[in-house]
Amino acid sequence: MKNLEILKKQVQFNCDRVDAENAQTFGLCIYLLRMWDYYRWWHGLDLSAQVPNEEILPWIGDVEEYWEGIEGCSFGDIQVNGQSFAPFQNKEINDALGQSDLIYSGGLSYGGIPMFFLAKLDRIEEARGFKVVIAGDELARGLYGFPAMLQDQTIFIRREALRNFIWSRYDEWQFSKRDNPMGRAVAFYDFSEDPAMSLDRMVDRELNTLILHEVGECLLKNDLGDTWGEMLIDFAHSRTEIIARAVKDLAADCLTTLPSLIEGNSASSIHFYFSNFSDMRKELYPELLEAYKAWVLSADISLLHKATENGSGKWRKIGEEILDLYKESGKSAGELINKLVQ
Repeated sequence: MKNLEILKKQVQFNCDRVDAENAQTFGLCIYLLRMWDYYRWWHGLDLSAQVPNEEILPWIGDVEEYWEGIEGCSFGDIQVNGQSFAPFQNKEINDALGQSDLIYSGGLSYGGIPMFFLAKLDRIEEARGFKVVIAGDELARGLYGFPAMLQDQTIFIRREALRNFIWSRYDEWQFSKRDNPMGRAVAFYDFSEDPAMSLDRMVDRELNTLILHEVGECLLKNDLGDTWGEMLIDFAHSRTEIIARAVKDLAADCLTTLPSLIEGNSASSIHFYFSNFSDMRKELYPELLEAYKAWVLSADISLLHKATENGSGKWRKIGEEILDLYKESGKSAGELINKLVQ
């Protein structure tokens, strides 16, 4: 399309603006890992590329100096074919992009932090009546991007972000090579002989898992309404937000993700799912983790199936109760929600 470089710079500025305010909130170790990944993306390097400290450290210093200069600036509008849009006008921007084979997204992530990206459009699918947009190579992005986002009734899947995520988990596992869910997941591939092909195969398979989860989120959103999102913003950066998100994740996964993986006998994806089972979900629903462990030991998936069935109604109901407390008490409902769930 015309003026693509200008468009990339506009989107990248808004990504940089987010990073300027939020990058330092990560712990030092996580921050440095993400900066290494960001450096590779910025310079078009392979995920496995090794970069000497004397190269990346000055670059990090330059980036941080740039961030200091733009911190506090307003987000810029997005110009497409002579039209100007606010950065969160996703539908309007993508309509204006038309047949350019590009996809844009601007939304809110954990803690109400904005997240933007511009990418080449891989393909558009439909899953259970919901539109699924799969993005390919990313032309503008921030320091970190979630592989999946739900905006309105559209599911955005970032293939490149998923690829980075899987590789980082594999890279982390390689240090110990423990017999854990991640190790069991990668055992279905040949990473030792052909890491690039294995990574691509794993990404292709786990795209489906992401879509299943986001479909569950869509179905729950139809029940819970927009108030749930407002609640998450009110409780941003709090334990209540973490709990609420874990409850909805469990409800979505017991509704769509795990039933489909179990029915399809997708063993590698089940292992990968539990390799990303967050501490809060373990705390809230230890029965599900125990059922997974039983399946690993006995190959009997019945307990996992039962825990998934029980969880579907349980976590949807708790989500509705959380929402009722918030509607009644607003921001002061935090402690009530924490006690309800725990």
